[in-house]
Amino acid sequence: MAAAGRETEIKLPFPSAAEAASRLLSLGARLLRERELEDNVLYDFPGDDLRSGGRMLRLRRAGGVGILTFKGPVQGKFRHKVREERETGIEDAGASARILEGLGLVPKYRYQKYRAVFEIDGLEASVDETPLGCFVELEGDEEAIDRIAATLGFGPDRYVLLTYRQIHEEAAASRGVEPGDLLFP
Repeated sequence: MAAAGRETEIKLPFPSAAEAASRLLSLGARLLRERELEDNVLYDFPGDDLRSGGRMLRLRRAGGVGILTFKGPVQGKFRHKVREERETGIEDAGASARILEGLGLVPKYRYQKYRAVFEIDGLEASVDETPLGCFVELEGDEEAIDRIAATLGFGPDRYVLLTYRQIHEEAAASRGVEPGDLLFP
């Protein structure tokens, strides 16, 4: 995160994770975390109060640990995706899920991805393999994001500012089907 409590990021589509990792490494990126499966569940109230207010509550399981994340809107217009972000590691993801459900929240959407994390020029560069394709997510300082994206051959017109859920919903709508969850077979 570039500023405390604020997430600034973009996604860039790549044909494969191998190509994405190779391109990042050729620019001097260093691997911080090996590829691992992330299983994410978005929680909301039955009436979708969080989503309708531009907010999100996610419970992520990856590498034997859990992370609870809140994201909310930030006022203004941005070239990058900018959101308020608060997250904390949790010891027992199952117990946390039961706490959320005890508060009246329900699991609304589940998505999976394989993620490898790199560091380059002060940015976190994640190579995300999803059932919809591969993306490099650049998170950090806006100027560094633009610089690395340009070095990778992407201008602002090719930045993807959608969430994986929104990408999934758009893909499903274009095929005339309900999106359901985004899971690997």
